[in-house]
Amino acid sequence: MAEKERDRILKRQREGIDVALQKGTVFGRPMITVIQEFKQVYNQWKSSELTAVKAMQEFGVKKTTFYMLVREYEESL
Repeated sequence: MAEKERDRILKRQREGIDVALQKGTVFGRPMITVIQEFKQVYNQWKSSELTAVKAMQEFGVKKTTFYMLVREYEESL
């Protein structure tokens, strides 16, 4: 009985997701791309004009996002 209920829940959930996708809903985290403003903050941080904490505050991102952007930017060089 519980298995039937679970299957019914999963089916309804899948239908809802399919409808949302057809309407153009995007799931997941928004992607942040390296932009010109980040490049300026990155260069100041690399040349020790800014600390990492100040660079994060200036660009308005959290620690994990900042270092993800740094890694992404350095890989693209």
